[in-house]
Amino acid sequence: MPCHRLMAYHSENRLSEKCQEFYFNKTGLAMNNPSLARPNILMPILGLVWLGHFFVDVMIGIWPVYKSLAQIDLAQAGLIAAGGAFIGEGSQLFFGSLSDKGYRHICIMLGIFMAAAAIFLSYTTSIALLFILFMVTCIGSGCFHPSAASLVNTMIPSKRNILMTVFASGGSLGLACSQLIFMKTYYGTDGQTIWLAAPIVLLVIGLLFFWPAKENNGMVYHKNPKPKIKEYLSFFKHPILRSLYLSQVANQSLYWGMIFILPDVLKTFSYPNWICYGVGHFCFILGGALMMIPGGYLADRYSPRTLMLVLGVLGMVCFYTVLLFGAFSMWLVLPVLVVLGPCLAVMNPVAVSFGVKLVPHSPGAVSAFLMGLVWCISEALGPGGVGIMSKFFTDYAPVKALAILGMLFIVQIYHTMLLPKEEVVLLEPQVSLEHIA
Repeated sequence: MPCHRLMAYHSENRLSEKCQEFYFNKTGLAMNNPSLARPNILMPILGLVWLGHFFVDVMIGIWPVYKSLAQIDLAQAGLIAAGGAFIGEGSQLFFGSLSDKGYRHICIMLGIFMAAAAIFLSYTTSIALLFILFMVTCIGSGCFHPSAASLVNTMIPSKRNILMTVFASGGSLGLACSQLIFMKTYYGTDGQTIWLAAPIVLLVIGLLFFWPAKENNGMVYHKNPKPKIKEYLSFFKHPILRSLYLSQVANQSLYWGMIFILPDVLKTFSYPNWICYGVGHFCFILGGALMMIPGGYLADRYSPRTLMLVLGVLGMVCFYTVLLFGAFSMWLVLPVLVVLGPCLAVMNPVAVSFGVKLVPHSPGAVSAFLMGLVWCISEALGPGGVGIMSKFFTDYAPVKALAILGMLFIVQIYHTMLLPKEEVVLLEPQVSLEHIA
């Protein structure tokens, strides 16, 4: 999971200090499991979960580069990405609930194993098998992320922010390095990417060895009330939340569409393979990861609306700079990709945090509304849409398809402008959603 997703996940859990104290007394690993709070237990587990996050996101980043390397039809590749991601995002609801019932350890290890299915993509060009492998990878991601994030959130309450930041860095670094790692392994072993399974097996063995045998004994798991469908539908009735949702669908469609087709765009510009299959993607993802925390600070200092507008306009300028002038020099494209990354990546956690402030009595529901429901649509619309649109062109097809997708910047900016200029005053829990002004 990219860093912006985990920061968004983290933002939904900003409770008052007393609520946090009560919550961790009931659910915290460190509270109910003193052995886990000891450094000799905590640090190995945190390190192993960090590595798990790194490798899971490495697996997620393989498909965009392999489909270009294997010259898979872009329309078919887009549909594979759309279907696999849609199912994978939906599975988080199931695995998150399973983790809360006491199967967190199993979900973390199972998720790592399932995500490793991407290792076998290089052994086939069958569209059916590629879809199955990518779908299993996405389900593994959906199994790992909610379980691992909840674990890190409940390790040490007083160090929660720093632990979540450390954990998020593993996913960001993994996604950024994914294409470089895959291409180095692919060419270094003559296509025998099975060697990537070795560190994953060692990682799971490490989790088995270091995980306390009594981790689940005596733990009281916190069961949040499950949001009802009517609650999600009520969010659409409110203009502010509806605009937030639509702006995020546009933003995340651009983000995942860019990741999906970036290798093909760079290849169209006749750049060397080391740029197309690794370095370009690395610059784009790393830029977003580095600006995640500063972006949150700027949103607090000014306003979410102001930051989102600036990111939208700057992102559109950088986006079309890459497409219109990318053929001139790769030394122009790479720095622009570093700037474009945060313009697309930072907006979602800012929007989720703003949504939680609007509806403070339903943080889980509004976060699922602005994350899960957004990602299910955007990960289908972005990669799927840009892949299908590329079929309508013969020359510069990836560039032209991405240029059309870029019109979503207008949708994003328009709906951001509809947001209130000043933050809405927080409401008391008993106030219904319809009374938000």
